[in-house]
Amino acid sequence: MTGYTPDEKLRLQQLRELRRRWLKDQELSPREPVLPPQRMWPLERFWNTFLQDRAPWKHMTRPYGIVDRKPRIFPGDIILETGEVIPPMKEFPDQHH
Repeated sequence: MTGYTPDEKLRLQQLRELRRRWLKDQELSPREPVLPPQRMWPLERFWNTFLQDRAPWKHMTRPYGIVDRKPRIFPGDIILETGEVIPPMKEFPDQHH
């Protein structure tokens, strides 16, 4: 009882091929619409295109929300590019901070 018989192997291979073919048939291509196109009245079509805002400056996307902060540097840190070590901070005896 080690493995499948040649007939079982052939049957499994055929089933696998049929499943793949069936899955490939389920995919829709862009040229294969799911629903028929909706018919619009001429006036409705006019208003749909008229109300679209075609101003190019309103459709431009700028990364305003992306804010990149520089990492903080503390005494004793090493700058990777130069190998420089950040010196310790000076002590100010008259300030309590």
